[in-house]
This record gives sequence, C-alpha cells and structure tokens, in this order.
Amino acid sequence: MAEYIDNEKIKENEEESSFDFRKIWSMVILNWYWFIVSTLICVALAYVYLRYQRPVYAAETKVLIKDNDSRPRRYGNNFDLSEMGIMSNSNGFDNELEILGSAAIATKAVTAMKLYVTYNISGRVTDIELYKETPVVVDLEENHLAQLELPVPVKIQRKGNGYHVEITLPSKENPKEGEILERDLSKLPATINTKVGPIMLAENPGIKMPDRDLTAVIYPPITMGRFYARSLEINRSSKMTTVAILSLKDTKRERALEYLSQIIKSYNDDANEDKNEVANKTKAFIDERIDMIRHELDSTEYSLERYKRENEIINLPTNANQSLAQSTEMQKRQVEIQTQISLVNLLADFVGNPANCYEIIPANIGVDNQAINNVISEYNDKVLTRRRLLRSASEQSPSILQMTDDIRSIWDAIQQQLAGISNDLRVQKKSIDDQYALYSGKVNRTPSSERVLNGIGRQQEIKAGLYLTLLQKREENYISLASTAAKARIIDEPQFGGIVSPKSRIIMLLALILGLAAPLAIFYFLELIRFRIEGREDVEKVTNIPIVADIPLSDILDDGDRAIVVRENSNNIMEEVFRGLRTNLRFLLSPGEKVVCVTSTVPGEGKTFVATNLAMSLALLGKKVIIIGLDVRKPRLIQLFGLPASKKGITSYLVLDNPSLDVLKEQIYYGVGNKNLDVMPAGVIPPNPGELITRETLDQAIEQLKDIYDYIILDTPPVGLVSDTYELARVVDLTFFVCRSEYSAKADFDIINKAQAEGKLPKINLVLNGLNLKNKKYGFYYGYGSYRAYAKYGTYYGTYGHYDSYGHYGDHNKGKTSLED
Repeated sequence: MAEYIDNEKIKENEEESSFDFRKIWSMVILNWYWFIVSTLICVALAYVYLRYQRPVYAAETKVLIKDNDSRPRRYGNNFDLSEMGIMSNSNGFDNELEILGSAAIATKAVTAMKLYVTYNISGRVTDIELYKETPVVVDLEENHLAQLELPVPVKIQRKGNGYHVEITLPSKENPKEGEILERDLSKLPATINTKVGPIMLAENPGIKMPDRDLTAVIYPPITMGRFYARSLEINRSSKMTTVAILSLKDTKRERALEYLSQIIKSYNDDANEDKNEVANKTKAFIDERIDMIRHELDSTEYSLERYKRENEIINLPTNANQSLAQSTEMQKRQVEIQTQISLVNLLADFVGNPANCYEIIPANIGVDNQAINNVISEYNDKVLTRRRLLRSASEQSPSILQMTDDIRSIWDAIQQQLAGISNDLRVQKKSIDDQYALYSGKVNRTPSSERVLNGIGRQQEIKAGLYLTLLQKREENYISLASTAAKARIIDEPQFGGIVSPKSRIIMLLALILGLAAPLAIFYFLELIRFRIEGREDVEKVTNIPIVADIPLSDILDDGDRAIVVRENSNNIMEEVFRGLRTNLRFLLSPGEKVVCVTSTVPGEGKTFVATNLAMSLALLGKKVIIIGLDVRKPRLIQLFGLPASKKGITSYLVLDNPSLDVLKEQIYYGVGNKNLDVMPAGVIPPNPGELITRETLDQAIEQLKDIYDYIILDTPPVGLVSDTYELARVVDLTFFVCRSEYSAKADFDIINKAQAEGKLPKINLVLNGLNLKNKKYGFYYGYGSYRAYAKYGTYYGTYGHYDSYGHYGDHNKGKTSLED
C-alpha cells in the first residue's frame, strides 16, 4: 500500500539525473538482439576500413647541426665587433632548423629521389600505392620539370604485348579538365612528346606489368616539396645541444627512411654551396690572372728570341757589374710593387662598384696585407650568413636588417683600408723609382745590347715568378674546395617507428563502443520524442498523483462484446490486479465514504472497463455494490453487461421532480453477474445531459443509495471533453483517473494535474490501464511474464460507434485504432 500512497515521496527521494540508468539497462536487456546486430555491423565496417586503409608509418633520425662560426675572430689588430655587442651573430641553431625544414631543401630532396612522381595501381576496392615496386617508371625532362605548374596524370594499360598510354594535359583555365593524349607503344623505353615536355617511360627491371591499370601522376617538384616540408617534424633534442630530431610520417616505410637520409644530404649540399662560393669566386679571379700572365710571359719570350736573332747574339757577357745587379734588383721591386698596386686597384674597383655590395669579394688573390685579407674573409662570411637567413626570413626582419647594417659597415671599412694601402704602395713605388733611375744611369754606360737582353731576361724572370705564385694559389684554393666539411652529421640512422595510423585496437574499440552506443542512443532518442505514455515510469515523470493499479491487457471473452474479466472462482492475472485495486480502494476511503468516481481524460482509455470490473471485484468480496452509468452521452453498461434494452436508467429518475425511493429502485437491474452487484445504466439519452446531472435529484439519489449499498461506482464522462464529471464532484468521495498505455498523451496529464491543484475532484488517484505484457519491456518491468493480449485493438471492450443526435464528445480520436471504453 505504501508503494501507491507514498509514491510522490519516493520520487522526491530519488537521485536527480538526466539519465535513468535502470531504464538504460532495461533498454539493453529488452533489445539485446539490436545491440548484437549493431555491434557486428560496426565491427565489420571497422574491419573493412582497416583492410583497405593505407597504413601510415613513422620514421625518425637524430642529427647534429655543426656551428662553425662559434669561435671569436679578429681582423688584424681589430676586435670582432660581435664580442663587444655592437654586431650580433644570428646564424643560430634555430635558423638552421628553419632552413632544414624549408620547402627549398625539401624540393631538392624530392627532385633527387624523384618523389614528384606518384604511382597507384587499381584495386578491387581502392587503389594500391606503389613506390619502388612500380612496373613502369615515368619521368619528365629536367628542364621542362622546372616549368611544370599543374599535375600531369599518366594512365598506363597493358595492351597485348605492348602498352596503351593515356596522358591528361591540364590547362590553367580549367585544371579539372584537360587535353587527353593517347599513344600505343609496342615496347619500352619510349618517349612521348607533349606540350609540357617529353615524357619518358621505362620498364622497371624485375617487375612485371599486371593486367590492372597503372596511374602515374607527375607533380611540380615544388608542390611535393611543400607537402614533405609540412610532413617533416623537427624538434630540439635539448636546449643545451645543437642536436635535432627529425620525424616523418608516410604511407611507405622505405620511402620515409630514405627521405630522412636524403633531406640531410640535400641540406649539407646546400650549406656547402654557400661555403664554396668564396672559393669559386677566388678561383675565377686567379684563372683570369693566370691567363693574362701567360700571354705576357709568351710575349716576353718571343721578344727575347727575336732580339737575339736580329743581332746574332749567342751568349751574354758574364761580367755584369754591381750597378747592373742593383738596377736589376730595383726593377724587380718595381714589378712587385706594381703588381701589388694592380691587385689593390682591382679590389678597389670591385668594392667601389655599388652593384657589388652584398656580393662575395675575391679573397686570397695575392695582396700582401693580412689585415685586409681578414676583413674580406669576415665580410664574405657575413654575406653568406645573410643569404642563408633570407631563405627563412624576409628582408624586413630585425635579424636581416641588423646583418645588412653589419655588412655595409664592413664594406665601408674595406674601401677605406684599400685606399690607405694604395697610398702606401704609391709612396714605396716612388722611392724605388728614384733608386732605379740612379742605377739605370750607370747601366747606360754598358753596351746597349747587353742592357736590352738583361732587361728582357729580367721581365721574363719576374713574370715567370708571378705565374708560379698564381699557380700555387690556385692549388691551395682547390684544396679548400675539396676539404669542405658537412654542416650536419647523422647521429642515429633513420629508424622505423611503427604504424601510427590507423590504430587497429583503438578503431576496433571505437567500433565496439559505437555498436553498443548507437542503438542505445536511438532508443533513448525515441524515448525522448515519444508523446504517449507507455508505463508507470512515464506517468511518474508527468504527474505526482499516486498510481493505485497497473492493469494489463486481458484475454478476449467468449461473448466478444462484454469485457468483464473478473469472475468468481478464478485466479488469473486480471483478478489479481483488480484485487490489488480493490485493496487500495478500501484504504483510500475514510469511514462513511462510499462513492467512487471513475473517469478519464479522453475516450478510449478504459474507464468503463475499470469501473465495471472494480465493481465486480468488490461484489465478489461480499460487498453490496451498485454501478451507475453517468456517462449519459455515451452509455455503455447495457452492452457490457448484456442487459435487455429498456428505458430504465438514472436519466429516467433525474427528469422527475421529487421522485420516491421506489421510483429509484425501479431503475436498477439487480444481481447482474453476481448477487451483490446491481447496475443502474444511463437510460434514455436526454437532450440536456449537462443540466440534468446538476439537479438536486442526483444528490437525493446518492444519499438514498448510500443507505443500501457498501460501494457506489460512478462511470462518468471524460473530463477532457465535457465538464459533467466536475459537476459530480459534490457527491463523490474518491476519484480514479484512468490512463491507458500507448494511448494517453503526456500533454493530457496537464488536465489531471490542474484538476488536482484546483481541487475540482476529491482524492484523485491514477489507474494505468492497457499494459501489453507481450511487450518484453512491460514484462521485464512489472515482472508479470508473458500473457496474451485482448485481441486486436478496438475490440477488447466493445466499440462505441457514433453518438446519437443529442450530443457527442467530438472527433478527438477520429481515425485512431485503440482500446475504447
């Protein structure tokens, strides 16, 4: 009994939650087969996905980036300005990492490995990617490759003993569509001339062409370079070292490992190109001077030969005097000074040209001044550093602006130092010229032939010495080129890091979770959008009114039209349910209270069925019971109890003024179905049923019947359509509102709640009718097990049919098939 009376308190004490876990568990138990089917489907889809999804592999390597410019430098007697904080050295580890991860370096690696061509072979479900195992190698000439702007698909099919090639040449106006060029090739290798350049095809030795189509796509190298630059991850090993960790994810494990090795090689080649630029400039300068000296030396030798032939001179005197020797020494020094002046002037002309600013200055060309050589070397290092930084930063970045200012300062310093060196050499030359003039006067007294031959010989000796010096400098420069060290060194060789995608275990776990969650979400969503009640839980969510009985569907009776399911000497589920309702009724009525009103919100919810069977259950208990049909607009008691049609009924009594008790008794059918059960049907349907039940005659009849009967059951109209039931509240002690599973709308409970809140009916309680226990949900919840339903909906309790001409409830349930009153 406490379960029904204290229902509201129990509900308030339950934990508030947006999820009812007991309800969710019941969904799983009752619909277990859907969960199994959903799980099998999701797992199967996950298996298919894993079967055809290309795995992504991870590869990793560790690289040491060398810092060759970390030692402090001096320019002769001058301090390195970076030591005093005036100039900064921004050629740091971070800049090197930016260069290593740039698209330019990646493009060089892509070009070296020919990764700008991708290969796919058609499969039954999806295309299969190929790398080195491609049967046909496709390529484009290098000079045309640099001009390629859009991808060029090349489709290759086996055709007899040859090949059928289909090339799609894209256009800038419509990249998705282009010109299709088809060729039949009898054998490979072969070259097909196209507007983008000659496309070369060659067989890959040892790999046979399958019967399926092979598609090769030639991408612009810069496009694939940017793709691999984005795919490459570069991280510091620690803040205290210059060690970088390179990692790459690729669908081909071998390709990922080879790319990591190639990107380091391309980075080193790029760094060496910058370092060797100074040596290359010096080499070009020395080669130019060697060619010039060689021509001068040949000219001197030819002059000596011609002079001897013309003067028939075979041997020179061996007794040269001291003056001639000193004159010769001065002349030698003149040549040396003049050579230094020429070299300084060449450098001054180069530095004096503004267009050569930020260009490499030739170094180690023979200028005998260590200070200027050191300054030129530092200037060249700065220029190279600036060029490398421009690959990863703009000219307006602070580091580039600072480096530009530093280079300009050193450029001005070089100009000043060259001007000073030039002035010093001119002073030295003037002194040597004066001494040479002194000794030349003495030499003039020697025979002219000897003087001429000695002059030619000295010129030959000087030029030969200069020629040998330049040859030596060139060899030294070659050694410098050959001894360039790599900028980056691999510490750990590229290693395979496993499959990173797809993760089979995670996907299978997600498929399993989705397989269980999907039907649960669907059932829960359907539960949320359902607007009709199904069971006790739904009713308890929309109202706090106690539920005193849960009535399942009953077996159909043999007579078909009547729905009296409570019988004497029977012990089925329906008798047990109405016994429970009868017990609750006795606790709900106070001493002296006998009148029970049975109503509903709309027709079809089973109020007449509940009223008649409750009356029969009370009669079987030995109580004197009468059921009165006050639903005068739609009377049903005559049909349900199988009574003969007549004018007997409550309306015949109510239309009289001051009728006697005998008249009241004449309207009653006695001993209907049981000796303790009497029935007073509605009688003749009046034209004014609403006004009729408001007469005091009804109050008089109820008071008289209380003296005779233990219980008076009133079958009243639905309150959602007419207000007759509210008028009867004056004679009622207890109200049963009947609602029906899978029929009553949740919104209709607003009427019931409002009636309770406003006190329109006394002691309102709910009876939940029409639970279909064939539905496992109800059998699981109520624990009744499996029972047969009444029969087809609409025939359990009889059919009302159409209302007569005196009144009707309306078309509330027009077109619906449901349990009716």
